[in-house]
Amino acid sequence: MGAGDTAGTADLERALAVAQADFVHALPQGTDTQVGEQGLSLSGGQRQRLALARAVVGQPEFLVLDDPLSALDVHTEAAVEAALRQVLADTTALIVAHRPSTVLLADRVALLSGGRIAAVGTHHELLRTNAEYAHLMSGEEEGAR
Repeated sequence: MGAGDTAGTADLERALAVAQADFVHALPQGTDTQVGEQGLSLSGGQRQRLALARAVVGQPEFLVLDDPLSALDVHTEAAVEAALRQVLADTTALIVAHRPSTVLLADRVALLSGGRIAAVGTHHELLRTNAEYAHLMSGEEEGAR
């Protein structure tokens, strides 16, 4: 996991709660269950939640998350976002996100367009001042313009 040798059960339980990954306790060997290749098959959302728990268990100073909630249903996503806000209060994070709800976790947003940073601001500033950003956040398909 992403924690040092000093991490204990309380740290693990906190990380599992943040990621809404308490389902691990119901696995055949609980948190010792081998998953993945030659292990238990998990859904995409379960794998994503376990990866998030592993990332936050060590209370990192810097965290990189690539679309961390994309495989979650809306109810689980909302619970994870609320808990993740508390984690991010003490952590610098770089989050790659496409969903507006995930973008709202950020203090500052950088819009990448054509491989370059096209705009920087808060989510609400960019919605007001950048048509490309507003279109991306609207969820409209490219052909629907």
